[in-house]
Amino acid sequence: MQPQRIEELLARKQERLDILIEERSRLRAELSLHEFVKQAWKQVEGKRPFIDGWHIGAICEHLEAVTYGDIRYLLINIPPGCCKSTLVSVLWPVWTWIAKPEIRFICASYAASLSTRDALKARRVIQSPWFQQRWGHLFTLTKTLEERYENDKRGYRISTSVEGTATGEGGDILITDDINNVKDSQSDAIKEKTLRFWRQVWPTRMRDDTRGAMVNIQQRIDELDVSGLILQGEDSSDWVKLILPMEFESARRTRTINLPSCRVGRAWQDPRKEDGELLWPEFKTAAVVSKLKKQLHDEYAIAGQLQQRPAPEEGGILKKAWFKWWKKTVPPQIIQVIQSWDTALEDKRTSDYSACTTWGLFYEGNNQPNIILLNMWRGRVEYPDLHDMAIRFYKDYRDTGTSIIKPDGKHIPDLVLVESKVSGISLRQNLRRAGINAMGFDPTKFGDKMQRVRLVTHYISGGRIWFPAKPPNYTTLRNFANITLDLCGIFPNGDSRDVVDTMAQLLLYLSQNGWLTHPDDETMMDTSMRPKDLPKWGEN
Repeated sequence: MQPQRIEELLARKQERLDILIEERSRLRAELSLHEFVKQAWKQVEGKRPFIDGWHIGAICEHLEAVTYGDIRYLLINIPPGCCKSTLVSVLWPVWTWIAKPEIRFICASYAASLSTRDALKARRVIQSPWFQQRWGHLFTLTKTLEERYENDKRGYRISTSVEGTATGEGGDILITDDINNVKDSQSDAIKEKTLRFWRQVWPTRMRDDTRGAMVNIQQRIDELDVSGLILQGEDSSDWVKLILPMEFESARRTRTINLPSCRVGRAWQDPRKEDGELLWPEFKTAAVVSKLKKQLHDEYAIAGQLQQRPAPEEGGILKKAWFKWWKKTVPPQIIQVIQSWDTALEDKRTSDYSACTTWGLFYEGNNQPNIILLNMWRGRVEYPDLHDMAIRFYKDYRDTGTSIIKPDGKHIPDLVLVESKVSGISLRQNLRRAGINAMGFDPTKFGDKMQRVRLVTHYISGGRIWFPAKPPNYTTLRNFANITLDLCGIFPNGDSRDVVDTMAQLLLYLSQNGWLTHPDDETMMDTSMRPKDLPKWGEN
């Protein structure tokens, strides 16, 4: 056989082999979003190299489960710079259209410019020669606007924001990507506007309430961001929660559902084993993470954006370790019981909580005055119910607001301290008319809630504040105390401020009236005050 003929045959075989290789690559991308991401990466990122990581595979597999209906509600919390938008908002909708071009997406962010940016990136992938050669026969883009484009299979993608409406449009899959802006984390008004969008607008965009899906991906910024609302909501159990901190914390290991990559009968879980292991060491190295922490500087930002919790584990302004645990079945010998109220005016879900904490003053060791938490309540109620609740708690401070307590005359506070603001003024006046020793407290002269807390931190750090532990092992706090400790730990983030403000109010009042002194000062016990016989706590 002539050499020229041999070359022709070899060229034909190589051509067929190339076709087979290309076909294999195409099929792998169709079957695996992770593989599709690897192949499509240069269409989005150009010359920037693709650096794989186990978290990318995990996110892709959970998104696949949404596409195929195995997950309807997916929450992903992940640090910034870990490909979240490229994966969720750009490439996943494109990949989904390969198998299901009829799917209708509505995508939102805190700003329309961001959701539009990702939509345009996705459209460029679809229109690229790379995509058209492989899947161009499956559907054709028709109407193509910046905020909306459609295909000839009746699928579409709409971009919107918290300010947008998408009125009258319904989606099969609703995506929120960074629905809370980090820059707005200190604005209660903007956070509330975002939560109102999530509660009242976003659910109405679901095309089919029985089969539609929602995906929310973001970095945590606050206890009251959308992720916090999902985690604390009544329907929290409906959500699959893929929470991926930058540095592994074994106590918070994420487990989700059984996926194809999992062993049969086992849920997917964060594969890291040692505390401190990085999420993406191939790219976000130890040096990079260390530099990022220095740039973020604030311990709340580090905890939220990197570790996906709204406050440092040990607490922020108020360190959890500062609070002492009372590890006995009954309280100490208490000489004064004081209730402290922080009130809100309405019971709307958008309003603040009203809160009441009950504290006992006692002396421990070296005749130093100490304070122990006896009970805590918080809730959103209108004024008539708030008044009734205050009467109930005065008659017996063990009352939880839901439990039925028969007053025994022993668990009555000596003083009810009420913050002097609109509803608080009315409450104090009505309590006094009822014969209750209620006193107003004007917090304005001490500054805002943050400043007031800073004025009393030395009492807490000095070991003067006690929370009761739960028998018989005393390894956990009683329920009301545990909730209070958590709220102290996340202060000033989230909706923690009302409860913490009742504590600060009490400590400022006691300090102002000479009951509490600086922890370094010795104080002799007032022997004229007889300890009370208080055999029981509030709620266990």
